[in-house]
Amino acid sequence: MNPRSSTREARGQTLVILAFAMVGLVGMVGVVIDVGLQWADNRDTQNGADATAHAGAVVIMRYLTGSDPTADDGDVDTAVNLMAAQAGIDVVLAEYTNYLGERTIGVEVGDGGTIPAGAQGVYVVGTHTHETVLARVVGVTELTVHTDATAVTGPVPDPCADARCPLIPLTVPNTQVTCDGQNKSVLTNDEWATHSVIIIPLCGNNPGSVGWIDWTPPAGGTDELAAEICNPDQSIDLPDWFDVTATGNTNSDAVQTCLEKWLNMPILIPLFDDTCRINPMEGNPCPEGEDPSGQNNWYHFPTYASLYLTGVYIQGNHAAECDTGNGATSCLHGSFEDTSLVGTAGEYVAPDPDAPEPISQYFTVQLVK
Repeated sequence: MNPRSSTREARGQTLVILAFAMVGLVGMVGVVIDVGLQWADNRDTQNGADATAHAGAVVIMRYLTGSDPTADDGDVDTAVNLMAAQAGIDVVLAEYTNYLGERTIGVEVGDGGTIPAGAQGVYVVGTHTHETVLARVVGVTELTVHTDATAVTGPVPDPCADARCPLIPLTVPNTQVTCDGQNKSVLTNDEWATHSVIIIPLCGNNPGSVGWIDWTPPAGGTDELAAEICNPDQSIDLPDWFDVTATGNTNSDAVQTCLEKWLNMPILIPLFDDTCRINPMEGNPCPEGEDPSGQNNWYHFPTYASLYLTGVYIQGNHAAECDTGNGATSCLHGSFEDTSLVGTAGEYVAPDPDAPEPISQYFTVQLVK
């Protein structure tokens, strides 16, 4: 036997074994990487399913509240599919639910006709398929994630049941706002405290600042704003996008005087959670490239808040009353009684057509599963 040839044979076997081991190792690493990517995809798909179910429930809310009395199954189906397309998911199933999110209605979205009786929500199953990166080495070329979500709508308790609570054309962020020392507003992640007096600074005119709503754009101006505060007569359906023509301090004596009319009383104001240079229309986020700038932007109002107004400091310099350590010279004082119209969506009961004009109900749209 030639010992040199035996060594060459052993080396050849080692190379073959090593080659198979490397393939297996790359495949295992690829699976780990692709599973990580799938977790991320699962999160994105879940967000898409949440948004899709929410979009369908908003249409049902508008139908039940009478703001869109002609809405039908086709409108729900359109809202669901538009949001799914924007979120990049495929809808496997969309089905109506009751106010508890239970699938007892037995009707799928898109069957046609009217919105079925008892429908107060939408259940959605969404999927998304993505190609693998390295797992294809072991024959896995794509992975699919499945997620589901349920959103319902229904009446919630009136935050102003015990007193008149006028809707004022003023909006504040759904989290606390402060100033940066250069008269610009800075949003925080801290929720507003409730049932204790707080300071809402009116600093800056940058997007995301406390804003003043223009009910009749492109008109407006401080004269109209003051008139709407003195004699409010508007009602709006939320969630939706609205035109906010000015932010920060209006420096208007008329606005000051009209707000003082509501001192030591509860007022109703919408909270905002997003801003945009254009109107994306309800159910849509601000499109990429349309970030707000300057004044005259669109604000998204997801809900109302009840604010018990205790101080109005608009006209003039009120550093003593308004400065929280960041340079604000104008502000509002008040106590939030409710910042989200919280509570479980209740069962909708159609008003009796022969009864007197019903008291308006506050509705919520919320994810329940």
